[in-house]
Amino acid sequence: MESIDINFNYYWTSSAIMVFRQAITAGLLPSSDVLSQVLGCLRFPHDSSLKTTFIDNMGISCDMPHHPNTNSLLEGFGEYDIRAFSVLEEGGLLGAVASTSTKYSQIVIDARKSNIYTAEVSLLSTFKSLKHRLAAGARLPNVTILLPTEKKQVDLDEREKTLKLAGRVGQAVGSLLRRLGIKYQGEESHGRMRINGLTLRRWFNPKFTSAPSTGAPVELLPLPSRLAKGIADQQRDIRSLSL
Repeated sequence: MESIDINFNYYWTSSAIMVFRQAITAGLLPSSDVLSQVLGCLRFPHDSSLKTTFIDNMGISCDMPHHPNTNSLLEGFGEYDIRAFSVLEEGGLLGAVASTSTKYSQIVIDARKSNIYTAEVSLLSTFKSLKHRLAAGARLPNVTILLPTEKKQVDLDEREKTLKLAGRVGQAVGSLLRRLGIKYQGEESHGRMRINGLTLRRWFNPKFTSAPSTGAPVELLPLPSRLAKGIADQQRDIRSLSL
């Protein structure tokens, strides 16, 4: 049933991309709202079993709840179909959204006028570019995210006070970072969040330590390597028994 659901979702995401590109070919320019709706079709459901399937398909043995950094090893970081990045890039070229450059020492993602799905994919697209920079040996810069906030009038001690609250985009971005296991500074309600470059570097290179309950190592090895290791361990045990 799980594989059927994945194939079903893939069919509809492919259909959404096809319709989007047919409209572009016909000369229609997408609005920011339309682009966000298309990106929303490429978003994976927040289902831990789906991410577990991705991990198993990669041949990785890992306890996902205790190691959220594993998301950094997945295409699309386990949040979106990887084709969302190309759709966002096309939308930027057509002027539907503003593009974010990752060439500078300080990266600023301005999501104050973005829709939820556009803001999420823009952030993930930035992570994707920084991952390539890290692989090339470059130092990672800090990432600042500007978010929209809302104001609300409340009565405190018979006095009216204005409070700043996080908007829906800020709440979505904060939830996304927490799911990915990325630590950040600032609050969504302040309209500004900051991710340290060193934090991203560590996130891109997760270290898996021994499980505290059993003391057995958590292995991040492809399936053939795990099988080879198991055979070698068995051979060593047999030799020790014969001695």
